[in-house]
Amino acid sequence: MMEKANLLLLDEPTNHLDLDSKEVLEAALIDYPGSILFVSHDRYFINKLATHILEMQPSKTTVYIGDYDYYVEKKKEEQELAELKESEKKVDNKPETTSKSNFEKDKQLKKEQRKKERRIQEIEEEIEQLEVDLEEIDQLLCDPEVFQDHEKALELTTKSDSLKQKVEFLMEEWESLHE
Repeated sequence: MMEKANLLLLDEPTNHLDLDSKEVLEAALIDYPGSILFVSHDRYFINKLATHILEMQPSKTTVYIGDYDYYVEKKKEEQELAELKESEKKVDNKPETTSKSNFEKDKQLKKEQRKKERRIQEIEEEIEQLEVDLEEIDQLLCDPEVFQDHEKALELTTKSDSLKQKVEFLMEEWESLHE
């Protein structure tokens, strides 16, 4: 941390630390201006520092934007959605009793697919614009005049947090549309 590195890689940083040492480490890492990639089983430590959770599985890697509590909540929602889809499949396997022709069904499915694709495009464009806005705010926060003006810095930080939440919401919607 003394060499002003931009990235720290930490493997179980709290494993052999006592409570006071953990608090000192947490305080130092919270104030660290760069990026931190860490592996830990210490849930309190993860909740205190993490802004993104990366879940790695043999077939895929998933990023959750938030702390550990948010990750647990999202995993629970995913499980509930999987159970709901499974129950829908069971219902869908029953013989159809509707009188719609195959043509009408295909037409409706294509219409819904086009609508879904348009929404995905809108979300991607909106996320791109929000990321540009966030980059501009980050640049402004690096300006000494803005950095020293606590009110302006707080205003920009609040706006940045709001934009990040909007990006997170849009990313969740984008992911749900790709399922």
